Parts: sequence; structure tokens; C-alpha cells
Amino acid sequence: MVAQFLAPNNITRRRLRRLEGGLFAMSSVAYCTRLEPVLADADEINLGHVALRTGNRGRQYGLGALNRAVVVMCVSAWETYLEQVVDECIELLRPQAPPLGNWPAHRAVVRNQTGRFNNPTLQNTRSLVRDSIGLQDVSENWFWPRTSPERARERLEEAITLRHQVAHGTMPRPIVHNQRYASRLPDFFRRLGQRTDEGISSYLLDDFGIVTGW
Repeated sequence: MVAQFLAPNNITRRRLRRLEGGLFAMSSVAYCTRLEPVLADADEINLGHVALRTGNRGRQYGLGALNRAVVVMCVSAWETYLEQVVDECIELLRPQAPPLGNWPAHRAVVRNQTGRFNNPTLQNTRSLVRDSIGLQDVSENWFWPRTSPERARERLEEAITLRHQVAHGTMPRPIVHNQRYASRLPDFFRRLGQRTDEGISSYLLDDFGIVTGW
């Protein structure tokens, strides 16, 4: 358990804001620099899909690859966000002054784990966060209006499965609808990132007395 070797401290630690304008003032660096920029690219692909539509009702043939690309980009954004937010937390848990105790060894273990993290499924996400900072089930915080943790977990697993099918050449190619799925996927992962930020931040405050600033 992380808490067995990382002593809580009551020092308030606030990160430097990485973006101007305060747009992400209450978000982690990981959210601002890993999740949001890639999801913005996915939004641009969705806008391209809209611009290329024929105007006819029904399935828009020849645009399916754009929808599949959105899935791949969203899951990739989620993966890199998780790796970064865990690293961010490890730095926040660093003892302010020597001795550092077991913190250097723990940081090395976590960085090795994030280096091998390439499949951000529900179970792997839970394990990464739990092994890194001790939060037992980060997905318990994945709820917002009209979405329960159970539904958020299902949607994440659905996106991961689709990503695997797209990336590994499943034939016939997976059909991903734009208006019913791809156009909504970036905002789903934004919500997931926001609620992950909030859950981790609350945990660090309650268990370690650390104020993340997000």
C-alpha cells in the first residue's frame, strides 16, 4: 500500500498553470497538456466529417475511416492522460525534504509501470491508479448527470474494444456511426478526465493533506 511508506504531509502544493487565460484553471497538467489537445484534434475530425457529408439522409459512405480515427485518438488521449496524471501525483507525494525514504524506489516502479501501459481498459486503469497512489477504485468517481459509474465503465470498455478492432485490422472494418457515437466520444472522455482529476484530488487531500490545485 502506498500509504505505508509515504508519510502524509500538510503542505499545500499547487502546480504552475501551464496554459494562459485560465481555461483549465481547475484541471491537472495531464488534462491540459495530454487529454484536451488530442481530444481537440478528434473534434476537428468530426467537423471534417460534417463538412464532407453529402446532405442525403442515411449512412455517409466513404467517411467511415474518419469515425474510426476519432475512436483511436480518444482512447490514445485517455492513455497518455493516465500516464501523465499518475506521474503528476507521484511528484506531489514526494517528501518535501530528505530523507526521501522509499519514495525514489516507488517512483521508479510507477514509471516502469506507466512505460508498459498501453491498454487503458477499466481494470488496467484501476490497477495503475491503485498501485501508484493507493486509490482503490478511481472509477467510483465516474458519474455526472445521466451517467452512473456503471454506465461510464461500460462506455470506456466499448471504446477500448472498438479501438482494438480498428487498430488491429479487424475485418470487416468496424462500423462507427458519427452522430450517434463518434461525435459524442470526445466529450465523454473529457468528462472521464474531469471526474478522474476530481477523484484523485479529493483522495490526495483526504489521505495525505495535499491540495493539488485541481
